[in-house]
Amino acid sequence: MARLPYLDYHTLHAKSRPILNIIKLLSHSTATVDHWADVGNAQFKHLLLSARDRELIILLTTSKFNSTYEWTHHLPLSLKAGVTRKQQSALEASAKRNDYFIGRKYDPEAGFSEKDLVLLSFVETIIQQPEVSDELFKHVKDKFSDREIVEIISLQGFYYSFSRLTTILQCDFDEWAKAKL
Repeated sequence: MARLPYLDYHTLHAKSRPILNIIKLLSHSTATVDHWADVGNAQFKHLLLSARDRELIILLTTSKFNSTYEWTHHLPLSLKAGVTRKQQSALEASAKRNDYFIGRKYDPEAGFSEKDLVLLSFVETIIQQPEVSDELFKHVKDKFSDREIVEIISLQGFYYSFSRLTTILQCDFDEWAKAKL
């Protein structure tokens, strides 16, 4: 059970949106909830990053920060975007180890491309360290545009925040997600 009551987003705000439990909890912050929801929507409609890259970032972040809520919500989305079940398993395994992608400790049977591994190493470095080496950044620049690099960093930060909100506030699964467990 959540540590705070779920507020009715639609009663508090005129905008029509899906009513996820995380948004209900964020509704306690009336000054920022619409901004969070707008950024979340933009990440699904307006990023230059591919849906698959987006889902790799989200799954790695939510795995590392033990957000079962966000992880569960993104499993079906990631499959639709082209992430395989073996890759989901490898991303889930990353939660228990530092340098999982950086140190190439993942199962090679997962079938990550070289671009995937650059992306996942970059995101894992962002999660684990305050800086990224010039060498890694060069590899990232070779694979991603400047806009995509900013989107990677901001997407990871967004899901860090959502992961912490869901774990600290003990956000319950939305009804539709419970059916998939």
